[in-house]
Amino acid sequence: MKKIFVSLFFLWTFSLIGIGQIYAQATPVSESLPPICGCPVELNKLYEDAGGKEKCITDYATFKSNPTTNHLWIEDEAITSQGKSNDRARQFIYWVMTHNAIDNHPVLTSIWGTARNLAYLFTILFAALLGLAIIIGQRTSYDTGVKLWPAVTKILSSLLYISFSATIIILTVQLSEVLMKFFIENLGGKDLFNIYFSGISQEKNYVDFVGCRDINIRVQEAVKAEITLLKLTNFSYYLMGTMLLLRKIILWFLLFLSPFLTVTLFFSFIKNVGMIWIGVFFQWVFYGPLLALFLGGLAMIWKIGIPYVFDFSRAGSIQGYIYPTAINILYGGPAQKLAATNNGNYIDTFVEYIITLIMLLAVTIFPWFLLRTFQDYCCQGINAIKNLLLGNLNKISGGPLPSPVSPSLNMSLGAAANISQSSNTQVRTRIETIEEIKKSKTEEIVNSLDIKASKITDVAHFETNKSTTDNMNYLKNPTQAKTSSERLKYMNIRSELSSRAMKADPIANRFINSFIVPRINIAEKENIIKTLPKTTEVLTPESKKNIEEIIAVSPTVTLDEYEQVKKMWINAYEKGEIPKTENIRTRGEWVEYDIVLITNTLNKLLSDDKMLKAQALDEIGYILPIFLINNLSGDQLVTYLKAKIEAAKQVNNNILKEKEITQKLKAKSEEELVDVLKPKKKEAGKTMEMKEELKIEN
Repeated sequence: MKKIFVSLFFLWTFSLIGIGQIYAQATPVSESLPPICGCPVELNKLYEDAGGKEKCITDYATFKSNPTTNHLWIEDEAITSQGKSNDRARQFIYWVMTHNAIDNHPVLTSIWGTARNLAYLFTILFAALLGLAIIIGQRTSYDTGVKLWPAVTKILSSLLYISFSATIIILTVQLSEVLMKFFIENLGGKDLFNIYFSGISQEKNYVDFVGCRDINIRVQEAVKAEITLLKLTNFSYYLMGTMLLLRKIILWFLLFLSPFLTVTLFFSFIKNVGMIWIGVFFQWVFYGPLLALFLGGLAMIWKIGIPYVFDFSRAGSIQGYIYPTAINILYGGPAQKLAATNNGNYIDTFVEYIITLIMLLAVTIFPWFLLRTFQDYCCQGINAIKNLLLGNLNKISGGPLPSPVSPSLNMSLGAAANISQSSNTQVRTRIETIEEIKKSKTEEIVNSLDIKASKITDVAHFETNKSTTDNMNYLKNPTQAKTSSERLKYMNIRSELSSRAMKADPIANRFINSFIVPRINIAEKENIIKTLPKTTEVLTPESKKNIEEIIAVSPTVTLDEYEQVKKMWINAYEKGEIPKTENIRTRGEWVEYDIVLITNTLNKLLSDDKMLKAQALDEIGYILPIFLINNLSGDQLVTYLKAKIEAAKQVNNNILKEKEITQKLKAKSEEELVDVLKPKKKEAGKTMEMKEELKIEN
């Protein structure tokens, strides 16, 4: 299996970096000058074809006579060091790919055995605590919440997993190794190896190499550029080899911890530790196959040709000798046959090598970031699907979940709103840690997120305030949070509210269905749809009225409240941060976009088609959860949108007027400029006439 990896790495090694042979015996000419190396034959011939202005020489005195056209190659300590470091890196990656790890080595299983025994001990203690709780519950008639057979089943399954955890982990790792081999062999890695690779990695390469360089003063930039590229090549070798070794070492450590997985899942306050173990384990298990998939694809691309438009017709000729060869370490991309005259000597061959380096680095790094991102989103998606399925199952079975209009939610949030209004201050509980989240009531958690709204001005405040919209975005996707502590906080809130929703907590259930579930179902929207206003006037294409003009302000909304919403949105449209997207880049585009969106939404909300109404609610999903969680009515929603579109149109008219005034002022200034210039021409003409008259008189 590892031989497949060897083929890929040796392909890359011998196509990207070739250790050049010494072209002549080193002959010292003086005590102060290093031994002289022979000039590469290809370069000498190339100089002759170019007219003989430049030439290779072997005499230092001759070289000094003209160091700009004469080329003298001497032994160089830095080049020798660089060449040996290149071969060391090649030998390192070769060793990594040809030496299999022994995942079931006795020392590993011995350490796992110690962890297994400790896990047995913790499981027995846990079983004893459960038994004690059952006995106390039976003797005192107190319901401890512990059921006999579910507890017995959990303990037996835990003991079974602990006993076979090493086998499960090692088999999973070995399966990933099989996948790695499958991807490499089926994507042409083996064929590529057979076509291009020859020779083996041997220590003699390191021992025999002697580095030489051209001391012509006009090729020293080439020396620095080549050494930089060769150092980057070494870095890419070491990075990939380190990642593969790190993968194995981390999987060994996770093997040691595997017996404790079920122990962590017993207790809710450390359950996240077990979930972290699972996420990290599968992240590193799948890193290998994903890396192999990308490596196989990379090998196929290199074999057929990197899909860029290259011109390799000048390679090896005088026309393609732009960047000089100044050291005897050769490099080139997979399409090149290395030689002193084909050593990244012009832009096409040079760029091909740069692209191959970038591709190799991407193959190494990208799988890790991809799996890390997938891990974050996967866990959230699983929780969301679980909550959605459980919610639908309870509704089908007539379980204890509340109806779409929850009296308990309405009373709790309504009471909180009344308290807030009477005191003119909003009391928010500080909820940061997992302990504080678990101790807090559901109402306190909701209030801490600043998503409570008893009137439409609260909704406007929420939508125009970046900090509150961030709360909603972080709840939907905790990975968007800026710091690790914030991400952990919102993940804990989601987890805790999901658990409470499963236990028929009405507020938590409404919260999960409104904020966390990817798509709000029609039952949750029913409260909004039933309370939408009815309009007596019907709009046509011929009508001169806009949709907002036929909508009356809701009786539950005061005129002062309505005007406040308009003012808040006017201020937001005029001074707020522009939500820039691909189609929205200016303030005017933002306002116009909102006018079109709200107009279409209102038309659908006021139609007779129930599906169109539901579709309209989906289109304003960014504020719909606020209306749902706070039991605001559809009448209030329509009034809120009416105030918002009127504010948008007012700001849009102001923007258009400003543009019109600016254009008029610009046109007027251009006219005045022309008028000012014309008299000067006339005066100049009169002056010339007067001079002419004086001349005639004289």
